[in-house]
Amino acid sequence: MAHERQRLYISFDASISEEIQAALSEHFEIVPSESTNDLVLSGGGEMQSKINAICDAGIELTQIDASTVKSLNVAERLRLMEEKVVRYVHELLDMDNFEIRLLDQRSGNLELVIAENLTPLKIGEVIRAEESENGICGNVAATGKSYICPDVSKEPLYKQGLDSAASSITVPLWLNDRIIGVFNAESNHLDAFNENDLRMAEIFGRYIASAMHTLDLLVIERYTTNEQIAKTIIDELTVPLKEIHTLAKALMKKDETLGQQLLDAAKSVQQRLEACTAGPQTIIDADRANFIKPDATMTGKKILIADDEEVVREGVEAVLLKLGCNVTVCEDGTDTIDKLKDSHSKNEPFDLIISDIRMPGCNGYEVFTTATDLWPNQPVILMTGFGYDPHHSIMRASQEGMHTVLFKPFRTEQLIETVKKACQKTAGC
Repeated sequence: MAHERQRLYISFDASISEEIQAALSEHFEIVPSESTNDLVLSGGGEMQSKINAICDAGIELTQIDASTVKSLNVAERLRLMEEKVVRYVHELLDMDNFEIRLLDQRSGNLELVIAENLTPLKIGEVIRAEESENGICGNVAATGKSYICPDVSKEPLYKQGLDSAASSITVPLWLNDRIIGVFNAESNHLDAFNENDLRMAEIFGRYIASAMHTLDLLVIERYTTNEQIAKTIIDELTVPLKEIHTLAKALMKKDETLGQQLLDAAKSVQQRLEACTAGPQTIIDADRANFIKPDATMTGKKILIADDEEVVREGVEAVLLKLGCNVTVCEDGTDTIDKLKDSHSKNEPFDLIISDIRMPGCNGYEVFTTATDLWPNQPVILMTGFGYDPHHSIMRASQEGMHTVLFKPFRTEQLIETVKKACQKTAGC
């Protein structure tokens, strides 16, 4: 959605500092008079102090230290961001019940990223960035217009979030010229939010959008760097591997067995290098599945695998079958939840569930919650590749007892070790 920077007029008793004006200028066009503005910030010294505090917090939020973030896994990066956002919303905006939803460009859904005290959607429910029939959040994401609802009982757009909500405030999260999500807060009191609350939320929303985008870029940068290094290694080894292949062919004339062993070894090196560059849609050493022997502790274990990537799905299945497991395979989240409910109705529980986070239909968190609702002690492993976790599945499931996360691409031994540990942690498994 095209959108020019909004014109902001700040009407205070005293002027703001150059540093704060520079920070605001990154997100708004600061204008000198009310006649040319889109937004007005007014008030005395207290309001000015609040603006300064919000801008300082926003600057801190967006200044993510790359070296620190790169040393953290996805869950830790999200936790770091969430802690800061929750603290600032409480302290500076004085809002205790809120949610942040980011727009999934692929599906058009507004996916929950951070939530405090708001009831999550039911399994299968979605909020889309559409003007009607998708709540106030969907309307704000579609129109780009902030919205104050003084009485939710009289608002046809409202979809329940806070159990005893009386009023709400919702603002779009703008990143330059496009909307990447929404910030929504609710209160138990009628008419709890005013225009200044709206402007404060809009300003902080710009920083939230920028921080989320920066975090995403750092994740992508990490993956891209690893991918480039792997491809460079392949390029550098292409000629030597060809030379080894030629030498192996020559050796076979004198010693066929030894020559063939050398050819097989060169082929194995090539395959593993290629697997490393295939990114998260692979198991790095999938060829090792051919050498896995049945494991007495895993024989007969019922394991469900859910992943929309065929290579990963089939690779994990091959490893578990070699261990002696009984494997059920699902290609999307909806099919997975149907399988879980069917198994529960037949009193045929799974010993372990392994699910990707991003799938068509239902996401990894929905698979996790369905499984643990049906079987409270159900062990679940979530899988994710390098990249942002748009549903916040890792954080939410970790808080509710999820066993572990597998970060793709992973190795066969890592998969086996993780599966065994997950089973051992559950009594009777």
